This record gives sequence, structure tokens and C-alpha cells, in this order.
Amino acid sequence: MKKIFMCMILAVLPVMAAMAQDVIGKWKLGDGSAVVEIYRSGDAFNGKIVWLEEPTDAAGKPSVDVNNPDKSLRNRPLMGLNLLSGLKKNGGEYTGGTIYDPANGKTYNCSMKVEGDVLKVRGSLDKKGLIGRTMDWFRQK
Repeated sequence: MKKIFMCMILAVLPVMAAMAQDVIGKWKLGDGSAVVEIYRSGDAFNGKIVWLEEPTDAAGKPSVDVNNPDKSLRNRPLMGLNLLSGLKKNGGEYTGGTIYDPANGKTYNCSMKVEGDVLKVRGSLDKKGLIGRTMDWFRQK
């Protein structure tokens, strides 16, 4: 009986570890300003804003993408805005995608890696990720 129980535990542990490292879910930005929900679409991973610390502007209207370089997109709401696009799982990382920063209206190359309950999100100017910065996002339960 003990052998069967141990075999069951050993069989389940890798599955639990894989689930814990899964990028899908809700992640709070390190500065606490937003929560991004990462989801899978086909073989790509994307992420959209699902919560904002300041969801409205001074006039009480929904916050919009005022810094977008495309003037026709400056009235789109930040809530629900897709920030992450086209990331693909590559071993223990997610690479080959982009991240949009509504604070400055720029889009950067993006890669991510899950480390426990922390998502290391790297935005960079170059595809190799040499020139950029890494942000910590925290898993929301």
C-alpha cells in the first residue's frame, strides 16, 4: 500500500510543479498599478489589463491610451487593453513577443520567465534582450 501511495505522489509532483510554473493567470505589476491576465491563444501567450489602480481620469471617465503614437487609438480604454502579444514557450521561458507600454506609447521586444510566484518580464529594444529592463510581476491568487 505504501508503494502505491508513494508512486501516486511521485507521479503527481511533476504535474504540480509544471502547473506552478505556468504563466497563465493574473499578475500584478511590481508598482501595483495594474493587474494583467495572461492567456493562451493558439500557440501564443498574450496579456490584457484586467484591473487598474486608477481606472478613471480626473473627470471620472475611463482611463484611455492617450500616449499611443496612432492618434486613432488614443481614445481606446486601458481596461482590457492587450499589453503582451505573441509570446511563445521556449523551454522554461516565453520569448519572441512584444510588450506595449501605455505610459509612453512604445512597443518593445518581450521575454518572460516564471520563478515561483514571480514573473520576470523583460522589455528590450533589441531581439536578443541585451538593451532593456526586467520587471517583477506577482502572481495573484
